[in-house]
Amino acid sequence: MIALVLALAIDVVQFRYDRPLVPQGPGPAELQPDGPMFAHARSDFSDVRIADAHGQPVAWRLLPPVPATAERSLLLLDSGHRGDAAVARVDLGPGHGIVDRVTLDIPDQRFHGSVTVFGSDDRNAWTRLSTMEIYSVGGARPARSTTALLPATDFRYLELRATHVTRIAAASVARTPEGPKLGAIAARVTVNPKVVVIDLGQAGTPVDELRITATTPRYVRPFEVSVPGGRLVAAGELRQIGASRPTVVPLSVRTRFLQIAIDNGDDPSLRGIRVEALARPRTLLVEGGHPLPLTIYYGARVPPPRYDYARLPRPALGLDRARPARLGAEGLNPDFRLVDTRSIFARHRSLVTAALALAAAAVIGAAALTLRRS
Repeated sequence: MIALVLALAIDVVQFRYDRPLVPQGPGPAELQPDGPMFAHARSDFSDVRIADAHGQPVAWRLLPPVPATAERSLLLLDSGHRGDAAVARVDLGPGHGIVDRVTLDIPDQRFHGSVTVFGSDDRNAWTRLSTMEIYSVGGARPARSTTALLPATDFRYLELRATHVTRIAAASVARTPEGPKLGAIAARVTVNPKVVVIDLGQAGTPVDELRITATTPRYVRPFEVSVPGGRLVAAGELRQIGASRPTVVPLSVRTRFLQIAIDNGDDPSLRGIRVEALARPRTLLVEGGHPLPLTIYYGARVPPPRYDYARLPRPALGLDRARPARLGAEGLNPDFRLVDTRSIFARHRSLVTAALALAAAAVIGAAALTLRRS
């Protein structure tokens, strides 16, 4: 039994960072990652491990979201190409309600482009709603995203323009259910005449929305949002014609810096620009009932954990008893040491090469001796 318990203990030497985790009650604990954790843990937190007072693992999972509304598949209209872009239009129909995301069915296996969504009620005048990155990439950790987030809209018709793809095969729309409210991110905003730079303070900080305002009484200015390296992550128009209200820019990005480039044309630069960055909570739900204190570890090259807790249905999680947990200060794990996870062949390639050379020489020698004797 003792050997089994020791075998289940977390091997903490692989983790660069550790910090105390203090639950506020005996039930499940709600953990809100902070800047250092976003910067040093994986984006999906798959390298996070939690140990109890005896070094035994404590199960955790992402807090399950409120069930989403069902997506509606739509008939494509006018599907084809316009210049280098694949284009299509969809009709949401009468009484269609409000939507805030559209998902494209792209048949290509590998691509990296963008989709721009326009809205209209009469198919004559079109309003650009958003531009977002779409991609399907391979490698050690394949990833695919073909969903464009929109400001909540009740336009009946949507036009989709996708770059660097062969065609749009189908499309569906949905409205995100009411969930945790977006929270403001502490950021330093530097405003230049044509460019606004947002410093979020930590690498890997998630951003789900920008809200942009200006004190200029009336304006319609194209803009683009990019991350370091010039990668475009959103685009649209800053617009104020009547009552003052922010331009809402949906995003799905993790970064420290964002840059907003504003096309002023022949007009003076916008006055009184203000930008607010917001993000939805990335809450981790930690299983209750373990001996305290708890310690959280991250920053390791380890496979994702596999817990029964992560597969429980929402009603079985005891969310009514969940209480916020407090994260202590991040520190360097004193037990950390680099662990070479390569195979013995990769670690000792020169020795393996020498052994193969000796084996080849032995085979050649044996063959020569056999030929001499024969």
